[in-house]
Amino acid sequence: MEGIVDSHTHVSLLPYEGLENMALAGVKKIIGCSIFFGAKHAETLFDHFHQMLTLSMKNAAENGIRLFVAVGIHPMGTPVDWPRVIDALPDYLKMSNVIGLGEIGLHEGRQREQDVLREQLKVAKEYGVPVIIHTPPQDRMEITNRTIEIAAAVGMEPGKVIIDHADLDIIDLIEDFGAIPGLTIRQKGLTPHLLLEHLERFQRGVLNSDYSNLKPNDPLSVPKAVRYLELNGAPPETITRIARYNAEELFGI
Repeated sequence: MEGIVDSHTHVSLLPYEGLENMALAGVKKIIGCSIFFGAKHAETLFDHFHQMLTLSMKNAAENGIRLFVAVGIHPMGTPVDWPRVIDALPDYLKMSNVIGLGEIGLHEGRQREQDVLREQLKVAKEYGVPVIIHTPPQDRMEITNRTIEIAAAVGMEPGKVIIDHADLDIIDLIEDFGAIPGLTIRQKGLTPHLLLEHLERFQRGVLNSDYSNLKPNDPLSVPKAVRYLELNGAPPETITRIARYNAEELFGI
């Protein structure tokens, strides 16, 4: 299919050739999420956001891809002076091509992470924008539950909350809250085969690669998943929803 949306990438960690190959495989729009591993200062994140909104935007456009950016504080890169970033988020949300906050969330679930997440969700609620929320590889049920509790306490509209890296272990928690499952396709997680086997449970979701160069990853995981579903008889309307329309509607792109 044409017009594929990859709803969660890390474009500052994506090679130019990765963008080129994504375009050749039918990817037309991508969401670039923020992550600067080990960030110590607010300026580190401000420079990171600037790079995505300039160089990454240019590189995507040169390959015929529309890049939309999500800004925020990733739990694995929280500056010491993180409240300065919170204060700056509204200004970024007024910029064209900035569609929401992400990647934010809990990784270990400590109090500081919870405080940072809560303050970011308050901004998202005030400005009515979607959020892309991280789930870690460990303690997933516990941390997803805590994430949902914080989002509910802030009063976030569940339909504007993507809880990413969804899998069979947490899909019921996501669905019960009314959030959107982020469907990260990778070998250690939600594979195309697993997605096909349980497609009905994941049909409200949005496909993504979560591409970065921080670990083994495939920038083509979304078009490959689409092709796998097409070749194995998945309903075309469901494929189109998870690979394009769900994301376009959620982000207004």
